[in-house]
Amino acid sequence: MSKRNRYSAALLWQLVRNTADLQGFLSNKEKRELDDQYRQYRESNREEKKASTLQLQSILSKKRPLFPAALGILGTVLWIVLLIFHSAKYPQKELLRFYLFQPLLLAAFAPFSLYLLDNLERKLYFRLDTRPSSLFVSLLGFTALTMLLASINQDLPFARSPDNFHLILLVVGVAIAPLFEEIAFRQWLPSKIGLDPHWAGHAISALVFTVLHIPTTLDPEMASYYYLCGATLSLLRIQTDSLLWPFLAHAAANVSMVLAS
Repeated sequence: MSKRNRYSAALLWQLVRNTADLQGFLSNKEKRELDDQYRQYRESNREEKKASTLQLQSILSKKRPLFPAALGILGTVLWIVLLIFHSAKYPQKELLRFYLFQPLLLAAFAPFSLYLLDNLERKLYFRLDTRPSSLFVSLLGFTALTMLLASINQDLPFARSPDNFHLILLVVGVAIAPLFEEIAFRQWLPSKIGLDPHWAGHAISALVFTVLHIPTTLDPEMASYYYLCGATLSLLRIQTDSLLWPFLAHAAANVSMVLAS
């Protein structure tokens, strides 16, 4: 943990240390370490104090950054332009267009999905966690997803040697769209149902995830594959306590399937 993060944690501890409900969550050793970090913060120079304070303020503030909205608007406009261009250039490829522009639309909306999380959740769930256990379960999740997606994608219209233009659009779409899906289906929706770790919420979310992949999931076999994909990503979310690893595993599996085709 960087010095700035340690100081921010110490400042937060000073704000909540007298809250009785929180006392039991930390050991005496952890409390002493936070007190020690606060003493170091008070002895630090003005620049370090200001940087640590601003970081904590940005996390606790209710003010949302404007950058995701600007990026989402730009992505949506670009999606509309591409859709018009594709409809004019390839008027006979309606089915391909449906499967191609569906993930691209989710990719365009992905920046907006960040507003489903507050500032603290964004920092917490998209932190880089390099613990061996997180890396291991992420690798397992990626492997399971790849196997499931291989069964799903073999009958889709773009699974047979797309040209470079369609390949680029596919890669962009399937690489970015999982950001929207992970935030919506692995955090926002499950968190509304039951208590942490929201097992019932994740089970229902995986079902919703499956239903939203109609018409592919009208086939019971395909529906079971999609449900297992959702369940795998939910387990990865719970095991890593992160959205970053499910997003990366999901995106990597999607891109691998497109490139392998």
